[in-house]
Amino acid sequence: MSAVLQNPFEYLQLLARKGEELAGKLPMQSVQKEAWKGVLFGLRGQQLLAPMSQVAEIVTPPPVTRIPGVKPWACGMANMRGNLLPVMDLQGFLFGENLPRDSRRHRLLVVNYQGVYAGLVVESVQGMKHYWTDDRVMELPEADPALRPYLDGAFHAGQEHLAVFSPWRLAQDERFLNVST
Repeated sequence: MSAVLQNPFEYLQLLARKGEELAGKLPMQSVQKEAWKGVLFGLRGQQLLAPMSQVAEIVTPPPVTRIPGVKPWACGMANMRGNLLPVMDLQGFLFGENLPRDSRRHRLLVVNYQGVYAGLVVESVQGMKHYWTDDRVMELPEADPALRPYLDGAFHAGQEHLAVFSPWRLAQDERFLNVST
């Protein structure tokens, strides 16, 4: 910048030219990585991931009204901001043993898939997990056979190897949809 600039506009033009000259020397990122987000939740002592794209919301379980003539894992109906929400005990459905009632750690994963609107009670939610889609593997970690029909691969990054639980696969299962005894 040997010449004296007369006004701020000339200075900005000079900076723009310098930026364009230097930009040609920067390395180009050839492949853009895609991110994956999931909810880390606990079920029967095991940690699982649910894709955020398959979970409409995560809430503390609301009060439910029991419905006669349903399976034990069908907890009842809840009022969710004016909508009726069927509440299901995921552990009870999968393993035949419902979670203890009224735990402060329990959370509800709300699923809304092709007309199936339901809340899945899980032991706890630890938070969000972020991975690169490149970290997804089909090799599953050790998992209970009752979970396997609903698992959709896993993420392996560092020491973590977590299975991906698909609420949408669950919502397509006739056994889950048939709550009457």
